[in-house]
Amino acid sequence: MKQKILLIALTFLVTSCGWQLRDTQIAPSSIGTIYISSSNPSSALITELRRALNTYGVKVASNSASANYAVVIVDFRQNHRTASLNASARVAEYQLNEDIDFYITDPQGNQVTPLSTASVERVYEFSEDDILASDNEEQFIRNGMREDIARQILNRLRVLPQ
Repeated sequence: MKQKILLIALTFLVTSCGWQLRDTQIAPSSIGTIYISSSNPSSALITELRRALNTYGVKVASNSASANYAVVIVDFRQNHRTASLNASARVAEYQLNEDIDFYITDPQGNQVTPLSTASVERVYEFSEDDILASDNEEQFIRNGMREDIARQILNRLRVLPQ
């Protein structure tokens, strides 16, 4: 009984002090609509960026004329290299890198933010005995990397004038 009362009191105390989870609102929904300009609009990264914008209530425009801002993707680089070797001089770990160069423009095409780079690096263990599982792990990690890059771009949207 004391535990229930303590739990209720603690819950009341935490909710009444204004405490909330961090990063609950990454991009302000009052920013309006965003257009995403890329040389490969059907890439997995652009799809993830659209999904992330929609999740946070930011509308994605189909053309730049109807958008408040445009995210211009200049370059996207992926790298896959050996991170470490095992005792048999075979690959034990791979390092994955993804970098994206982008800037944000206003409706008139003026650059609002300087050219920025969003970058993510991950390392995963490679198993020769289970190559399929290692490939699946790589795909899972790459999906997480795209989410991180999209989050970095969304963080840049916070500094835009409203």
